[in-house]
Amino acid sequence: MAFRQPNNKELKVIRKALNYFGSIDFLDKYSILIGESEKKEVYAVSKELSGMIGELNPYYAGVKLGEVGRRFRFSLEGTFWLLKNNRNRLWVNERGEMLFLYGRDIFAGSVEKTTEFGENSIIFVCNKHNDVLGIGRSRYSSDKLASLPEDRVFVENLVDRGEYLRHQKTYLSF
Repeated sequence: MAFRQPNNKELKVIRKALNYFGSIDFLDKYSILIGESEKKEVYAVSKELSGMIGELNPYYAGVKLGEVGRRFRFSLEGTFWLLKNNRNRLWVNERGEMLFLYGRDIFAGSVEKTTEFGENSIIFVCNKHNDVLGIGRSRYSSDKLASLPEDRVFVENLVDRGEYLRHQKTYLSF
């Protein structure tokens, strides 16, 4: 994978997302690199390391924050580094947490609280400890939650922390 500095258009998209989620100061501490493969992946590396990337030509460097195109799409790792405010968040109870980590959608009855968001928005699903469990897409706006039946899907699971474990192949014994 070849790494390069983001162009002006990509940097504008990244800065807009960082600003929206209260993380614009992230760019003071880390450098952003674009790794081009099938997609334009956004990586964060230390300022010291960013100067050596061109000389070393590594396959991977830093932490993957997401992907950039017309919009910035967070990776799960990126959510831990970049989400500083509570925009587009939803908190679930313990049963909802377990089901979500098993790849299930979030039902209205599992939601403890939400921030304000619209229908079809990207949502960061959190547990009671404010840990981001994954990313989903809302089927309804947050203000319609109270009127929904408890068994209605409120947020569709796009990716969650349990996905890594579900897709690992177990070793063959004997």
